Amino acid sequence: MQIFVTEPRVALALACNADWQSMVLEGFSHDAVGCLVAGTNRVEGVVAKLGDRASIDAYFDLFSGRWINVLIGKSTVQVFLSDDKAAKFFEKDRRIEALVAADVAMMVDHPTRANTPINRLGLVMRARSNIRAADTAVPVGLRKGYTVSDVEVLDQHLPYAKYFDMTDVTLRHKRFDGSNSAVMVRSVLRAADAVTVLPYDPVLDQVVLIEQFRPGAFVRGDPKPWVLEPVAGRCDGDESVEEVAEREMVEEAGLTLLALEFVGNYYPSPGCVSEYLYNFVGLVDLSSAQIGMHGLETENEDIRTHFVSFVDAVGLLNSGEADNGPLIVSLYWLMANRTRLRAASSFA
Repeated sequence: MQIFVTEPRVALALACNADWQSMVLEGFSHDAVGCLVAGTNRVEGVVAKLGDRASIDAYFDLFSGRWINVLIGKSTVQVFLSDDKAAKFFEKDRRIEALVAADVAMMVDHPTRANTPINRLGLVMRARSNIRAADTAVPVGLRKGYTVSDVEVLDQHLPYAKYFDMTDVTLRHKRFDGSNSAVMVRSVLRAADAVTVLPYDPVLDQVVLIEQFRPGAFVRGDPKPWVLEPVAGRCDGDESVEEVAEREMVEEAGLTLLALEFVGNYYPSPGCVSEYLYNFVGLVDLSSAQIGMHGLETENEDIRTHFVSFVDAVGLLNSGEADNGPLIVSLYWLMANRTRLRAASSFA
């Protein structure tokens, strides 16, 4: 029996060897992720007869709905009918679903106890990071200018996939002398993009630091795995990085963001982690703010805030107690820009 899929890139990711052909279905619409819903519109898609539909089933099992048979002329076509409501299926949504489908296909091809059941929320979060990376024009001046087309992927799979996932990739890439590298196997912790914000009151000349338990420090063997940090949060929804900053300031520090100062964007450890950080200093008014405990219970957050003078914050750099990368970067940026920020404050 033939299977109908709305987005051709999803179809190819799930069954790249199938003979997908264009088809239009009458009497349907689609929801926000491209699944069909009952309607009165014409929906374009692709159709193919599959010998192996394991990836198709695994992908559509992530949604609420059921498979139904639709008679098109003399042919029966099977479609997945969603329980969701009709909605716009934008180009960005199509790109996200294509990336999620590719990940699902990898997990079906290499199933492990650590990548099932499939965590769709994690896959979507990392797909958004992938698209953000593809759409960001990072200057190339000093660098050679090689691109992803200079990398040959021989094998890739996701043996571990939960909130974060671990990607094992076998590849070779072009060397600076023009030759190809040897085949290499690399494991990368794939984490979604994140935002960090160091709250700073230019009138009181104080910064806000948060303290919380960090499993990374614990697993490393740090005897004191409670870390001082700026406010930080994962880009786990359809928000701008500025919106993430504003949300996390409330959740982690109980503060209202007045303005954002750009510090920098960077990979903290690109040799083994895909995470990309958007680093800011956030201007706040601490005149009536209170030190307290913050965080979301649903995320098991237990966060303690500290209001620290700028001078004492610099002291943390000098003593080594400030040993969190984004905090160090943000404090050094603040050292370079503090006079400007204080002068620009109408209260200073």
